[in-house]
Amino acid sequence: MGSLQKYCLSLFIVLCVMSSCDNLSNETYYHMSDELRKSKSMEYTALAGLIERGSPKSMRLLEKAVRLDPNNDRAWRELSLPYLYAGMIKEWNENITKAIEANPQAWQSWRAHDRMYYFRDYAGALYDLDATDTLTKNQVDYAQNTSVDFLRGVCYLGMHDYPKSEEYFNIYIEDERSKVGDKFIDETAFLYLGIISLYKDRYDEAILYLKRGIKYEDGYADYHYHLARAYCYLGNNEKALKETEIALQKFDDNNHLQGYRYEALEQIYRTQITELRDVLLADSLKLASV
Repeated sequence: MGSLQKYCLSLFIVLCVMSSCDNLSNETYYHMSDELRKSKSMEYTALAGLIERGSPKSMRLLEKAVRLDPNNDRAWRELSLPYLYAGMIKEWNENITKAIEANPQAWQSWRAHDRMYYFRDYAGALYDLDATDTLTKNQVDYAQNTSVDFLRGVCYLGMHDYPKSEEYFNIYIEDERSKVGDKFIDETAFLYLGIISLYKDRYDEAILYLKRGIKYEDGYADYHYHLARAYCYLGNNEKALKETEIALQKFDDNNHLQGYRYEALEQIYRTQITELRDVLLADSLKLASV
């Protein structure tokens, strides 16, 4: 399809959306059948997806969708997202709760994901994860393509319950290995296990976990920064300094752990790497002058 055709098609879709929005206030639906109301609700939800999320027209379309069909769980979920990204907890919770009431199996674990990453509400997230298990017995659920056991590991890490965090990360790793093999494991589990080992002064173990993570994901600066810390604790400043240089290079290439619209748990910043490197360089100069 040529660029002019694509432009014309996009313009037609936008005009249709704008026309639908303009007619919202004039449309009545009390006379519609339940089937037609559901169909129209899905139509408005689809139209909302064609324009900017959180824009007034998108929100109006979604609000109309849930008025037409209060059981349109996807529309409730979409309504919740702009509030989530804006940090408006009350409004977000009201809408995502409506989505869960309409379809708990689809959205209970998603609320757990959002509670954990956006609001650091680890207790609330664990409640939702446990509730998810009661809905789908004898299977591991995935919220936004993330294992609930992995999410539990993150929750307990955030709560500083390191034994429980280790337990769930290891449950997650073994489950994934048995299902799809090592190469499909989320390497962040090894990163977090390495960080836990550092918190517990188990430096050799931390190195093993971090190197295991690098084996599957060699792009993150985080592995090398925490390796530098481990080597530093063990007194091997030469290796530590080398790891800080690698970490800096990867960080500058934007290869580091970071969240989408939120700060990831244990997210590092460039200043942390440079501060550690500068300390190591100063120690090296002192040794050289002796």
